[in-house]
Amino acid sequence: MIINTLICFEGTFVLFNVRFIFLFLFVSFNCLAQKADSDGIGKNDKLTISVLPLVYYTPETKWVFGAGAVGSFKLANIDTYESLITAGLAYSLRKQILTYASWRIFTPANKDLFIGEVGWYSYVYYFYGVGNDIAESDQESYSAKYPRIRFDYARKISPNLYLGIRYGFDSYDIYDLDPTGQLINGEFTGPQGGVVSGIGPLLVYDSRDNQLYPTNGNYAEVSFQQYAKYLGSDFKYNRVVVDLRNLFPIKDNQVFATNFYSELTSGGAPFFSLANMGGNKRMRGLFEGKYRDQNSVILQGEYRYKFLPRWGAAFFSGVGNVFSAENKFQFQNTKLTYGTGGRFQLTKKKKLNLRLDLAHSPGEDLQFYFTFGEAF
Repeated sequence: MIINTLICFEGTFVLFNVRFIFLFLFVSFNCLAQKADSDGIGKNDKLTISVLPLVYYTPETKWVFGAGAVGSFKLANIDTYESLITAGLAYSLRKQILTYASWRIFTPANKDLFIGEVGWYSYVYYFYGVGNDIAESDQESYSAKYPRIRFDYARKISPNLYLGIRYGFDSYDIYDLDPTGQLINGEFTGPQGGVVSGIGPLLVYDSRDNQLYPTNGNYAEVSFQQYAKYLGSDFKYNRVVVDLRNLFPIKDNQVFATNFYSELTSGGAPFFSLANMGGNKRMRGLFEGKYRDQNSVILQGEYRYKFLPRWGAAFFSGVGNVFSAENKFQFQNTKLTYGTGGRFQLTKKKKLNLRLDLAHSPGEDLQFYFTFGEAF
């Protein structure tokens, strides 16, 4: 099979996914593959690869330098969703290293779905405690090095419905703990680090009209993972994840999206595997992982308005709570987040958006997110 390739270069500013981003310089080079035979990329589709030299700054990382790449393509031209592969390497002045590759690939006619990630990270994290009764003064930092493997495979068993398996592996080496902090002096599981390895069934329903920027349809994901000694895990626990998304078109250029997300753990889950809130996807406006416990429940809504062919805006809000048998669910502990943002479609044909969000939660600092793709 021979693929004739047309290469063009295009400089543009792009976003990269971090919690607080003050500067991100993006230069993309689009490599467009022309026609392929029927066994390869769809006849009328193009392989788009964006190479992303980057510089950014966050309070957690200081200055970071690196490069990334995003590739999007279809393995068939008819009735096949777009596939996406991303990869990156970054290094910070705190001597942090982030290396990763992730993918979401649909085979022709969407018969098979592959989702995964491989990476190696050396990072600084922040811990406030477990439950809702925490204060800003509880913050302490710790460092962790770990490889990560995520692999999902699902087979279509009926229209839009997939059944498969999910596997996850992390091996945490935790160090530089605060000698006077909670992690060393408290009764939390896992401050020494360790291996978490879990596997279990996965059920996915997906009727959305687009993977990158859906405007209609529904998405549902339910998974169960068992983490146990026979898988090489140092910790024994179970995890259930429910992720429900709905798209309600209002007009051709307007859509309202909702997301219900819940994570339930039972057994001896280490503190770094507990359910949590915050970050750029769930409960924007909260520092990622500030609130964590055995269980979480989150409900989000977002109004998306496209006012020009490649420009749009969004308004969003969310409510969420973390709880456990020891820290009972109490409505008054529910956190509220809200915010607004701008969108820019990177290319005319590919519906991959640059996303800049400004979010807030009462009693918290204002948060900025500069990344690509929608939160849900």
